Amino acid sequence: MSILLSHTTALETLRRWDLRKRLVKGERCDATVPEAVNDLDRALEAGSFLGSLARPLDLLVSDRRAAHAAPDVVAHLQSGPLPAGSAIPLADGILCSGPEQIAVQMAPRLTLIELAYLLSELMGTYAICPAMEDGMFQRDVPLTTPERVLEHLGRLGRRPGVRQVRAALERACVLSGSPRETKLAMRLAFKPALGGYHLNVLSMNEPLEVRRICDRMSEGVRKPDILIVSPSGEAVTAMEYLGSKHDEHVRLVQDANRTNELKAIGVSEYQVRKEQYADLDYMDGLVEKIRRELGYPRIGMTRATAAERKKRRGELCRELDAIDGVTWNGRERAARRAEAERGGEVRDEVPLEAYGFG
Repeated sequence: MSILLSHTTALETLRRWDLRKRLVKGERCDATVPEAVNDLDRALEAGSFLGSLARPLDLLVSDRRAAHAAPDVVAHLQSGPLPAGSAIPLADGILCSGPEQIAVQMAPRLTLIELAYLLSELMGTYAICPAMEDGMFQRDVPLTTPERVLEHLGRLGRRPGVRQVRAALERACVLSGSPRETKLAMRLAFKPALGGYHLNVLSMNEPLEVRRICDRMSEGVRKPDILIVSPSGEAVTAMEYLGSKHDEHVRLVQDANRTNELKAIGVSEYQVRKEQYADLDYMDGLVEKIRRELGYPRIGMTRATAAERKKRRGELCRELDAIDGVTWNGRERAARRAEAERGGEVRDEVPLEAYGFG
């Protein structure tokens, strides 16, 4: 029996806690897409690997006649062979699409923002896992990199999904440490047409050498959540997202140490909490201070343009909050917006440009 997991089932597999150590190795294999889905009864038994996955299962098949599969299975037709290294070996004839291929498979059903969000997880150091306390767990290393994604896209040529992934990759985060970090970085970096502040996000969680204040000024490393660079490239500012765990006494002390050590090497640090993240006026004011500190030029605009951009910033914030990394229903929200506009009702949603890839 040969089974090739795809789409959301493959993504669910890559998010499994029990596979995290194995996925660190980054191993890939070639995959021959099976013609049909056969003999699944035993494989789907309770307690088996496939039996533990959410239904329906997404699987790849190469025969059009097998595209209508058995109950609890969605068989996706794969026309043409997959490039080398498109899959990850699991066990007993079961393969899982690799992270680069998953992005391409899911691209046609996702919005630009959703796809950038998915790529940010695949290139980040976290895995979304709703069953865990924080809704996620940390990875030691990302599942893939921008270079690996681009290499895979080059092998695929012009197949469906490739163009979308290329466009989303330009907007995705690299080395993000959490879903909230990803959303904050997107708001900071996206262009105004998509509701962002259009700041130059230099990096996320990249190591900076500091001097430890509490240990006779010995050398150490800090990894700011987000580093924003000035237009000239000569100055940087750090931004930290502080979740609820930062309220713990130990974390409060650690945060103070980090802030002081960064300041000692000339890097100012701004902190954003959940309440501030959700306050559009506060975020507008905070970003304006960062722009002035880093020497960004003032942008002249009419009141109408300023009001439109602020509206889009609110829409982007709400759209990102609606993305949970599991349901992927952004296109449904877009359809509801279009229907409301046809009926003369205007609702605050993400701008329609975010649903295209032009």
